[in-house]
Amino acid sequence: MKTLLSLLLCLTLGCAAPSLAAGRELVASVFPVWLLLRQIARDVPDADVSLLLPAGTGCPHDYSMTPQDRRALARADTLVVNGLGLESFLGDADNMKQLMKEGSSVIDISSRVDGLLPDDGHDGHGFNPHIFASPSMMARMADSLAAQLAQADPEHAALYEANARRVKASLLPLADDYAAFGKKVGGRGVIAQHNVFHYLARDAGLTVDAVVQAHEGQEPSAREMLDLVRLIHEKHSAAVITEPQYPVRTGRTLAAETGIPCVSLDPVAGGPADAPADYYETIMRDNLRQLENTLGNR
Repeated sequence: MKTLLSLLLCLTLGCAAPSLAAGRELVASVFPVWLLLRQIARDVPDADVSLLLPAGTGCPHDYSMTPQDRRALARADTLVVNGLGLESFLGDADNMKQLMKEGSSVIDISSRVDGLLPDDGHDGHGFNPHIFASPSMMARMADSLAAQLAQADPEHAALYEANARRVKASLLPLADDYAAFGKKVGGRGVIAQHNVFHYLARDAGLTVDAVVQAHEGQEPSAREMLDLVRLIHEKHSAAVITEPQYPVRTGRTLAAETGIPCVSLDPVAGGPADAPADYYETIMRDNLRQLENTLGNR
């Protein structure tokens, strides 16, 4: 009764009424983190999951925050990041906390994940940050995220852990299918458009012989193209991998010059804002089919 009277008094006097059902604002930094977060926080009472960057942004190496981004961070109770320098636009953990309200937290889902690959110098943080482009690594991130959410919200720990088991139940068989494919192709090499496919290549038993564009948006020079053609012949690379988010002209030129196939794979760095629950698995299964069709009989 006292709470109701206080609320009526506030409304009468024009003061701000307290929230009667305050939810927890869980904000994912980038699209693949959002795909995972909404699965791990599924059915958790009052958990409001949102995405900071627009869904179609892709890897945010050169992203600059907008006023809208800052407002979203200021409302967040928990910010979930990929880590390893992918969100360099946010600065370090201390800077992230300064952008958020008092008492908020930051979860880095790479912090408890093993199997990280060394960086090629693109980001300068020691490890390749594109861990999301691999079903096996995504399964490990599910465990990391669930454990950290459970630590922050012990009341719903069992639900986070159950959700992680459900996610892994779909991702681990997919990782096994990639491994089975890898046994058939026998460690062949590929040329990647960017450094985003190293983890997926490892899943598929492939090696990345070279990266066409060390920095996104920077096309290779004529001399660099000649060097790539020479390298492809020397290493007997099996294919050139491009990404649907970027122009494919350079990849197709290399393929035409060397006589090897060019295949487009999606790292799921970005996607539709209304992506269904199985979006990640669907795209990664399509990537595997593309690899099987391109390399399976070569």
